[in-house]
Amino acid sequence: MNKKIFLSVVVAIVAFTGSAVAQKGKPIFGGNVIIGIPTGDFRTDYKGVTGIEGLAGFGVAQNVYVTGTLGFQSYSPDPNSFDGTYYGKITSIPLKAGLRIYPTNNFFLTGNAGIALLKDQTIDARESRFAYDIGAGFSFNIFHASVHYDGWQTKNTSGGSNSVVAKLGIAIR
Repeated sequence: MNKKIFLSVVVAIVAFTGSAVAQKGKPIFGGNVIIGIPTGDFRTDYKGVTGIEGLAGFGVAQNVYVTGTLGFQSYSPDPNSFDGTYYGKITSIPLKAGLRIYPTNNFFLTGNAGIALLKDQTIDARESRFAYDIGAGFSFNIFHASVHYDGWQTKNTSGGSNSVVAKLGIAIR
């Protein structure tokens, strides 16, 4: 089952990237390095998140882009929070689609939604969850820096597992 989900994700990315280049709008491509901290109850058992992501998309209006992102994130458990239950490292492969809007040439707003394929060290298989993020940032030529509120829907409780992350990278548009 997991191989089917992974293959579907790869096919979707290839199709999305191909359609992004074929559109009449101006394309956007880039990638980020991610570093952040978990928030809320999630912060009790996890101390940090690191990762990478790539993005591709196309312009649909002046300074408005439809984007797709694929990434990898790793959440480190906090060894000081041991309360009798072991919480393993969580890895996430988020696949999201969204908008990136440039109200000015050097400032952008972005929001994305999709799925995240999650794996905890304490379980055998990856599980898919609804994933989302919203953020804002500044661009300097092709380089950009942004701050995002990022998370995924939890399965056994209401709400989500969230983090605040900084993304540093490039975006060519």
